[in-house]
Amino acid sequence: MSSLQYPFLVSDIDGTLLNSKNEISKENLRSISLFRRLGGCFTLATGRNYLESKRMIDQLELLFPVILCNGAILYEPATQSLLPIHTMSRDLMMAVLQDLEQKMPSAVDLFAYGVDRVYARKVSPQTQAWADQNDFQPEVIPSFEQIPDTPCIKIVAVGGPEEINLLQEWSRTIHLPVDFIASSDNYFEILPAGASKGNALARLLQKLHLVPEKAAAIGDHCNDLSMLSRAGLSAAVANAHPSVLQQAKVIVPSNDADGVSHLIHNHLIHPFSRAKTP
Repeated sequence: MSSLQYPFLVSDIDGTLLNSKNEISKENLRSISLFRRLGGCFTLATGRNYLESKRMIDQLELLFPVILCNGAILYEPATQSLLPIHTMSRDLMMAVLQDLEQKMPSAVDLFAYGVDRVYARKVSPQTQAWADQNDFQPEVIPSFEQIPDTPCIKIVAVGGPEEINLLQEWSRTIHLPVDFIASSDNYFEILPAGASKGNALARLLQKLHLVPEKAAAIGDHCNDLSMLSRAGLSAAVANAHPSVLQQAKVIVPSNDADGVSHLIHNHLIHPFSRAKTP
């Protein structure tokens, strides 16, 4: 039985656990291993799908369910199964995609996520460069109408600052059963209503018979806010979005300075330091 004050830790991946080389540092790996040896439960919560996350899941040898697609899917390592917990109808996905294609400039890349596949009509060179480093291989199709009639998970729009501002403005005009979240400075997501890392974390903690007060969570961007609000101890890496830095109870060094390791050693294993010290 764990004697840790926070026996459960969930971490975002991009900008949090991964450094700017797209790697989990040796220090983070060692600290996660120590946390687990002391009885702690560790898992991930990410906007990525399973194939994009598999490298980290395998490297960490995760035992507990992983929150994928910003809370729309849970991955169960024990059975290697994907459980969609929030989906949108195909008609709804098509309506949103059609509206986006009509109103957004061509600089915006659109990706439609199924449970285990991602579809696109085009991939810009900038997005492809990121994709090549992150196990992200969408299936390029002539029309989104060719998406199979399978569970629809989410839509991701990718663009620069001007395009993201346009997407934010567009979202305020939409009155459909979907939610919107920025998962990075260049990624804007349209999710099934109710899908969030926070709601998925609550579901997971209930499954593990843990109260939220016993959970710690760490992240860096707006899609992590709901998760941080559900955890007994919320942490942000120093490179986090201003809204995340403001909400977090603890600020740790950046993703390039082993922030996850710092959280484990200074606030989970030695939980009495509470100051916001990057």
